[in-house]
Amino acid sequence: MQISSAVIFVLEDIMGNVRLVKIKKCEIFRAWRLQRKGFRETLEKYQDYKTSPATENFIKFYLKFANKAADNYRVLYNGKTAGALCIVSKPDCIWLGRFYILPEYRNKGIGQQALILAEHLYPAALRWRLDTILEEKNNIHLYEKLGYREYGEHKRISDKMTIINYEKEIE
Repeated sequence: MQISSAVIFVLEDIMGNVRLVKIKKCEIFRAWRLQRKGFRETLEKYQDYKTSPATENFIKFYLKFANKAADNYRVLYNGKTAGALCIVSKPDCIWLGRFYILPEYRNKGIGQQALILAEHLYPAALRWRLDTILEEKNNIHLYEKLGYREYGEHKRISDKMTIINYEKEIE
C-alpha cells in the first residue's frame, strides 16, 4: 500500500515528537539488533527462547522483513529511534506484529502515539489485529485504551506466559 508523504507530514504535525519512518533495506541489520534489545526484558522475564523476537535469528527476521505485504517502521521520538513496528496487510485485516518500544523510552506515551499514527497510515483498513502477552498489563491497558478488544482463545506458552489476541473494528 502506498502512503502519501503529505499524509505522513500532517500526522507528524498532529502527533508532535513521535514519527514513523519506513525502515530501508540497508538498515535491516540494525533493525534486527534493535528488535533483540527491545524484547530482551520480556525474554528474561518469561524465558521463552522458542518464540521470543529477542531470539529470532537474522535470516528469519530478514524473511519477515522482505515479505511484500509487510511494512516495517522505526518509531522515532524527538528524532531518535525509540522502537519499531511491523504492519502486515492481510486479506481480512491489518496485522500489527513485532511492536516494541525500547526500555529507556517506555511509559512516555510513545507507544500510544505510534499506534495512532500507524492506524492513520492505513485508512482503508476495517479491522486491526495483534497478539500480546496476557501477563503484560501495560500492553493490555494500551490496546484496550485505543479500542482493541480481546477475541479468540488463549495460547499457553509456558506456566509464566499466555498469548492473547486483540482486534479493533474500524467504523
